[in-house]
Amino acid sequence: MRADSYKIAVIGGDKRQVYLARILANRGYEVTVYGLCERVCGEGIQEAASLKEALKEVDAAAGPVPFLRSGKLTGSYEAPDMNVETLFKGMPETAAFFAGNIPGDVRRYAAEKGLRVYDMMLDEIVSARNAVATAEGVVAEAITRSPVNLTKSRCLVLGYGRCGSVLTWLLKSFFCSVIVFEKDRIRAAEALVLADGTASADELPDELSDADFIFNTVPERILSEEQLRHVGKNAWILDIASAPGGVDYRAAEALSVNAVLLPGLPGRYAPCSSAEILADFIQNRIG
Repeated sequence: MRADSYKIAVIGGDKRQVYLARILANRGYEVTVYGLCERVCGEGIQEAASLKEALKEVDAAAGPVPFLRSGKLTGSYEAPDMNVETLFKGMPETAAFFAGNIPGDVRRYAAEKGLRVYDMMLDEIVSARNAVATAEGVVAEAITRSPVNLTKSRCLVLGYGRCGSVLTWLLKSFFCSVIVFEKDRIRAAEALVLADGTASADELPDELSDADFIFNTVPERILSEEQLRHVGKNAWILDIASAPGGVDYRAAEALSVNAVLLPGLPGRYAPCSSAEILADFIQNRIG
């Protein structure tokens, strides 16, 4: 199928969706937009007056990343029809749906309706490319929030997966002293190639006390109240794990520990680059 005969709806989300609409239109697709965080004009792009209108006769629809936030379609645009039921009811049976971090029950609901659903954040290539934008974003947050320089600071990275490894590399480019906490022995060994050292569970309290910056990438409660008691007064915990994050935030507030959960960093710091990644994924699936 030729691109100019393929109709794609781009719905909700942050600025990634704005750039995604423009990129898809530039690649020759017919694009309809609805519920975006700002108006999008240009050749090949049409604004719909409702979600039902946006989905009319589409071949594919691109939802937000993450797909849901607080039970609603992610986005800053307030519209009564921006919900899962209206979305999937309005999509043609032959259409493909793309989004990120789609809950399992939502995927099953869509499958029951015969829709092809793709969670872009489950793709290895998307995740690997997205890790760069996430790492750059959290470094920007660290520089903005802390009273101390990031350069030559003492950093603790919790987890050495895709984001943790890219983040460690980036922190070393700032001449930081980086210690990695990673439970997996193979990953911990890999971390020693870039990091200044690794920490065991027994050593973690001391590393928390010494760190100027603590970056969490582990999607589980890794920093409990007991662990948070070791964190320095001027240190910052920057949590980029999937919600609800890896920090006991109630305890952090009670202990006056500087901690923040930072979802959606690619959409805030590199929306154009991140949209290119999503557009490539969509184009590879629809041909």
